[in-house]
Amino acid sequence: MHKYHFISLFLLLLSFSSCTERSGYQISPNGLEYKIIVDNKQSKSQPGQYISYHVFWRTLKDSLLFSSENVNQPLISLVARPISKGDLWEIFTYLGPGDSASCRVPARNIFKSYLPSNMKRDDLMKVDFKVLGVLSQKQIDSMQSLRASQQLNAEDQELQNYMRRNNLSGSKTPSGLYVVIEKQGSGKQPEKGNTVKVNYTGKLLDGTQFDSSLHPGREPFEFVIGTGQVIRAWDEGLTYFKPGGKGKLIIPSNLAYGEQGAPPKIGPNQPLVFDIELVSIK
Repeated sequence: MHKYHFISLFLLLLSFSSCTERSGYQISPNGLEYKIIVDNKQSKSQPGQYISYHVFWRTLKDSLLFSSENVNQPLISLVARPISKGDLWEIFTYLGPGDSASCRVPARNIFKSYLPSNMKRDDLMKVDFKVLGVLSQKQIDSMQSLRASQQLNAEDQELQNYMRRNNLSGSKTPSGLYVVIEKQGSGKQPEKGNTVKVNYTGKLLDGTQFDSSLHPGREPFEFVIGTGQVIRAWDEGLTYFKPGGKGKLIIPSNLAYGEQGAPPKIGPNQPLVFDIELVSIK
């Protein structure tokens, strides 16, 4: 065979192999390689809306690396216009309720630091999406409000159970904070703008201690009431004590570290207990 014929045949086979590998995928104007798997012919999501979905990470050989569906944790993301070439989130603008799609992206776009074994940063992988619904900002706000209310109710029950288990008697403030006064102290109660010194020990509801000013080498913590230097429960709770007073603050997570927590010792939505002593007021 003539060498030029051989080269042409080789290029043809290479081209056929490449087309087979990319079968069904197309390139968006912004450079995203994608394939629509299911199109329910409904209106597609628009920037400013939110999309609820399951995501699946796979190798090009369809080995599953992660599935939000398997852990029963649907995701919600804001639909926005792409901000960089090949931006994965562009796919949402092609999808509506019940639709699904597959994208091919470099592994570095998914795994920012740790890569699975036998995978390099430039290796392509599949990221598949299954859309559950498209939501407005109003619907998102309503969902978040309901979820927050359910979380507060569940935590309040936890706090009450904690007090019963430990034979504690205290009062609940309008914010949901429980204040247990063991020793009132004497003198003036602190107000917003006062500088206070406090000894404290912080614990989870299971008794795990995460911090204490009573450890060797530590001193009472000093801060200004009502200026946001501490968690909200402290700004409020210390105003119920007088110098020399001791007690407990039993705190729902929204008055502490909320959904973010304070890793690694305090998890998301973690209620807390502080044993406190108001040492002095300036």
